[in-house]
Amino acid sequence: MKHQNYTCHVVFQTHWDREWYLPFEVFRHRFIHVMERIVKGIESGDIERFVLDGQMAALEDYFEVCSEHQKQRVIQFIREEKLIIGPWYVLADEFLVSGESLWRNLELGLESAKQYGRSQMIGYLPDTFGHISQMPQLLEAFKINNAILWRGVKPSKSEFYWQSPNGSRVFTAFLPEGYYQPLLNEENPSESFQSYVEKIKPYSSTSQLLLTNGGDHLMPIWGELKDKIQQAETDDVKLVQSSYENFINEVMKEAEHLEVYEGEMRSNEQIYLLPNVLSTRTYLKEQNQRIEDELTRYVEPMLALAGVTHMERYLIDTWKLLIQNHPHDSICGCSVDAVHKEMETRSLKLGQRVEVLKKEASYRLGLQDFSMTGPAKGKPFDEMESFTIFNPHAFAYTGWVEGEVWLYEDQSFVIKDDNGEIVETVVVSKREERYFSSPTDAFPEFKNVWFYKIAISVKSLQALSFQSFSVVEGLPQLPIIEAKSSIQNELMKVTLENNALHVEDLQSGESYSGMNRLFSSLDAGDEYNYSPPLDDMVTHGVVKGTPEVRISESYQQLSYSLTLTPPESLNEERIGPASETTSIEVDFAIRLYRNDPIAKVKINIRNKAKDQRLRLVFPQKRVVTETYSDTAFDVVKRPVAKEEVHEASKLKEVPVVVEPSASFVHVNNFGFIHRGLQEYQVNRFDELEITLIRSVGWLSRDDLRTRGGGAGPAFETPDAQSQGEYSFTYGFGFQDEPVSTLVEANKFRLPPIIQAGIGSSHSLIAFSNQSLQVSAARQKDEGVEVRIWNPDVRTLETDVSSDYLVYQGLSRCDGTLTIPAKTIVTLNLIRK
Repeated sequence: MKHQNYTCHVVFQTHWDREWYLPFEVFRHRFIHVMERIVKGIESGDIERFVLDGQMAALEDYFEVCSEHQKQRVIQFIREEKLIIGPWYVLADEFLVSGESLWRNLELGLESAKQYGRSQMIGYLPDTFGHISQMPQLLEAFKINNAILWRGVKPSKSEFYWQSPNGSRVFTAFLPEGYYQPLLNEENPSESFQSYVEKIKPYSSTSQLLLTNGGDHLMPIWGELKDKIQQAETDDVKLVQSSYENFINEVMKEAEHLEVYEGEMRSNEQIYLLPNVLSTRTYLKEQNQRIEDELTRYVEPMLALAGVTHMERYLIDTWKLLIQNHPHDSICGCSVDAVHKEMETRSLKLGQRVEVLKKEASYRLGLQDFSMTGPAKGKPFDEMESFTIFNPHAFAYTGWVEGEVWLYEDQSFVIKDDNGEIVETVVVSKREERYFSSPTDAFPEFKNVWFYKIAISVKSLQALSFQSFSVVEGLPQLPIIEAKSSIQNELMKVTLENNALHVEDLQSGESYSGMNRLFSSLDAGDEYNYSPPLDDMVTHGVVKGTPEVRISESYQQLSYSLTLTPPESLNEERIGPASETTSIEVDFAIRLYRNDPIAKVKINIRNKAKDQRLRLVFPQKRVVTETYSDTAFDVVKRPVAKEEVHEASKLKEVPVVVEPSASFVHVNNFGFIHRGLQEYQVNRFDELEITLIRSVGWLSRDDLRTRGGGAGPAFETPDAQSQGEYSFTYGFGFQDEPVSTLVEANKFRLPPIIQAGIGSSHSLIAFSNQSLQVSAARQKDEGVEVRIWNPDVRTLETDVSSDYLVYQGLSRCDGTLTIPAKTIVTLNLIRK
């Protein structure tokens, strides 16, 4: 449908990366000047309204350093809706953070905006590197009925409906030419504006057009702006100063018979998707996922059990600190080195916070004396003869629990549960070391003690609760070293042969060779995209030394080392390998417990190579046509793209072949589970490949084979070579369904933990159906909020029980909750 007359909504805006090619404090100083220009433009009347990029963090950063007069002037403009804020706290990457982090990001952004005025109700996502399938459902949960997108989208028109797997639907506007359009900043913008309009007209199905006048970290120009707007108008296009809300409202009045797009958006046909940020600086991804797990599944449920309300501000500040690591240029690892060093500092602070908050919860529950950092409620420096285990799952946990206890004497002991029953106890290792305690009512002191790494088999830990255990005299299982190269339990046999693993699925009788194979190839790319050089070289891992097996009745561990001898780097021309070689040394420790379906792996990497990509390989027995992996609030089925193209045309990327994974990949009946290894691919030989490390030395380059142009400034980033020592954990096993693999991934990522303390607690809440995924269980106001989601394509039912919560709204289904497929449900509960 063509229109004779168009209205073009001019939205003055700046896209604000808190940190990217400059570190945070440098960008913040720049933002002070940008805000000065915005305020003067509004005061002069040249700019009627200005949009602060849909995120609140930049405004909070400014308020921390500006004068009180400046702050109050800005707040006045916000209240007059001349300065438009919200709804996000930061513009986060959608695939590299958890669903709960995205939920809190939007929640915190809206709450922050409410302090100063009103948030725009726009699902503003202008520069994210692709979009998750459940974003429409997330936006709808906060009463936002629209979205504005650029990357990852492949529509025929600018207007369409975007639908989540559960049926939630938002009206969506696509930016065909992107958000970076500071056309009215030009001295004579008429020609540029006319060219722009001719490009976007064919995409429009209404008479409403949009010009996002601004760009990355740009000041708005002001002075004669209204004259420029008038000069840029054409016979059929009228320009009006506007907002995203006004634009969306006007478009929705006219839009008819729109297409519906379902699920995630990861196309790069229109614009760069920059897919290999999934594996850039994987150490950042591992740190982030570990802290997300700690905060959502340990700290908050523990505090909710204790009914702690006075820590609310501390928790909000903790969440903000975490989410400050989530912008797409931060968590994606595609910034200058100084940015990522600051991210690691935030992670260090967050690690300290989660540990003291877990102690706070134990203290409030009466399990631990907070007047000291000792192990329990007794006197300072009492040894750990008793301890608690916290089960983070909303179901009764049966299986193995690993942890550490310390005692003054080297002794033989086993573990007893609170029913007085001895549980299977394996003392995996021990060491003599100094223990430090700093009580608040006594002198700090070191003591020489014995630390024991133990594994115990628990019959049933109540859902979301603490249970008491104690150390008693007895004979534990003490693994012995055997000269062999295989381990097995009732479900799986793992044998080291030919520099890889031969894995037998003892239930199906099938066996797989070449599993857990390790190889390195050259990478001439940058922080955004992998790119092989013209003369690539592949290096395979070779066993170094003799493997070691430690074995007891219920525990077996296979340890071995591989060495790779890759080129030291690319050659000076970056088209092939340098003549010198170097080493990558990798240690593996693979554990199997009795009746455990997952082989758990710890890997330690010492990387000396540059310009390379290090990958694990898991060959499959049958043709792979599809894969499953999890993203925020969803399990996504994806067709496999096996054929790789390595030559991109100008301003284009080669087709995407790597996929995102939050915690697992399911291929045929094989499952890979992990923390922090979020990029995978299926190659043309039907092998699953997992990226461990990608070593690159540039933020962006314009000479990649796989991308026809730069993606940012060409800064060198030597730390992105990821030289040094890195550790990751992952596991593998055989499951019939993707959701079963997800359940195992949760048990792997969220094991019950041994913690100092004496006593037990009630169960916060329990669900009978283990397939339901818990996203949050937290104290909120005087009640408890529990968020769950259904990862299945089928409706799931579950019985619900709790020792001391009343389920508002559940009485009508007699304690049974029904959750439709792919649906997020938030339960607001009160204490009895």
